Amino acid sequence: MRILQINNFEDIRGGSDRVYQLTTRMLLDRGHEVATVACGDTSFEERKRSILLPPNGYFSANPVSTLKNIGQFIYRPATAKQVRELVQTFRPEIAHLHIFYGQLSSSILKALNDLKVPCIMTVHEYRMLCPISTMYTQPQGVCERCAGGSVRHAVTHRCNRNSVLASGLSALEAWVRDREFSYLSHIDHFLMVSEFCRNKHIEHLPEIRGKSSVLYNFVADRDIASSPTNIAADAPFLYAGRISHEKGVHLLCEAFSKRPHLGLRIAGSGPLADDLIRDYANSPNIVFLGKLESVQLKKELASAKFSIVPSEWYENNPMAILESFGVGTPVLGSCIGGIPELVIVGETGLQFPPSNLDLLLAALDAAAEISPIERDRMGKNAISLIQARHTESAYYEKLMCGYQTAISHRHP
Repeated sequence: MRILQINNFEDIRGGSDRVYQLTTRMLLDRGHEVATVACGDTSFEERKRSILLPPNGYFSANPVSTLKNIGQFIYRPATAKQVRELVQTFRPEIAHLHIFYGQLSSSILKALNDLKVPCIMTVHEYRMLCPISTMYTQPQGVCERCAGGSVRHAVTHRCNRNSVLASGLSALEAWVRDREFSYLSHIDHFLMVSEFCRNKHIEHLPEIRGKSSVLYNFVADRDIASSPTNIAADAPFLYAGRISHEKGVHLLCEAFSKRPHLGLRIAGSGPLADDLIRDYANSPNIVFLGKLESVQLKKELASAKFSIVPSEWYENNPMAILESFGVGTPVLGSCIGGIPELVIVGETGLQFPPSNLDLLLAALDAAAEISPIERDRMGKNAISLIQARHTESAYYEKLMCGYQTAISHRHP
């Protein structure tokens, strides 16, 4: 099959980018022809045909450049042109979209629709319900005000970077998209990465029920361990991911500053990194590792007592949890979004309510008391969950069914 994969970025900046890369490589390994469209400088895989565009810089010192970038945030003509040319030469049987809004823009949808290419989209977040995708802001916490269709709340609450200009741009993009490039009319099938994600979209967009199914993310076969690693008695906890407010890392650092006998290692980067490094410079039990390559990250995960996912937003199917389970490390996760579909209390980890310091501390204390035998049992259960539901073969089988559903919808 000839498959077109579309994603904002060619390199990995988050879990959705990792899924894009993993999916592309898996399809190539199984003999499919793959072409991709993304922003970046260098292709991550030489076996595919790659169209690479420069990233949109949004706001710059040059007002002319800023106006151009704002226009491309809503509709990027260069993307549409590249997609049209690629479709005419590559002739894909299906286009698989990941996160494309903001960089590549909704111009992709019109180009693919005009050329009658069946489209399927992996829904990694909540862009159809929220102009800034997360249904979360630091001041408001979880927020569903715009899910009913009125995007003005994003402006009045300054949801994007606490900026009226940035928030207005996000609201404008969503308003234009819904009127000119409606996802429901341009995309043939939606792959939701958690039951929670699907149910939340159905709650606000009931018509998406018949055009969607759940497809959990997966772990590459080579990254699934046969058994958990034997860890030291004083093994640290690990956070791996984006360092930002919605991920709850600020609360995590505050908790560990009150538990100096417990170690926390933080792998990743993000907008809060510099502030947290400064604020917790006097907490020697909190170590910031920066962004790690996959091999080193895997070692850190395997040697942690627990990995921690303290998210405060409607997290869906975090790769951080799947990768931790893949090496047999249980997870201490907040009970929000799709996390409880993975972190089963007493089986694959422990849970705590999000955004609550006292309850996070209680959960940390409980996790610290887990014996090596109990930790090993949870780790084995975590590996079993991956082997049962999150392998390449399980993902591939459901992905192909999704592709056929989208193709049948476009060409009955």
